[in-house]
Amino acid sequence: MQAFVFPPKCGSQTAMRFLVNCGWKSTHQAHSTPEFLINKYPNLQNYRLYAFFRNPLARFESAILYSKQAGLYRKAMDQFLIDQGIQKTRETVSYDELIDVFPAFKEVGGVILKPQSEWYQVPNITPLDFDNYEAELRRVTGNTELPLEIRNRSTDFGRSVITDKVRTFVREYYAADYALAKDRLGKTYEG
Repeated sequence: MQAFVFPPKCGSQTAMRFLVNCGWKSTHQAHSTPEFLINKYPNLQNYRLYAFFRNPLARFESAILYSKQAGLYRKAMDQFLIDQGIQKTRETVSYDELIDVFPAFKEVGGVILKPQSEWYQVPNITPLDFDNYEAELRRVTGNTELPLEIRNRSTDFGRSVITDKVRTFVREYYAADYALAKDRLGKTYEG
């Protein structure tokens, strides 16, 4: 038996739609942790669980862009900028400026800014490489025919320069993710 868990900003909506179209069942909201799901559905500890793992820097940028673009977050982001006294719009605020107020920004971003490693705390989770997203999804499901509809793809609205400050911050904040990538996927991400 197989199941997926979904760290945010790792193609969750695309995978969930694809899996449902393949006949898989959906049991809970997308970003529940494996511990929560296993507590709610004890059988899952007997399943082979999968989760996509994404380059932490790319995922961080995706989370920020999502915060600037997605309907659910736009109003909160606008209010956050006002509350922080940042005289910028969602589109013009830089990643550096958001890092400067990250403890408060974490409250706006919530689950989408949590380290991916939080979804790998149970031993029966197999990480799948986000860089090979479609191939991994098709390999696990065995479905090579169904079209894959990409969902929640960000636009360039609000894109900023990824500076050394951003790279350093991401390396430190997501240190457990970089270690997980190396240990479980054999990948070392530059940047």
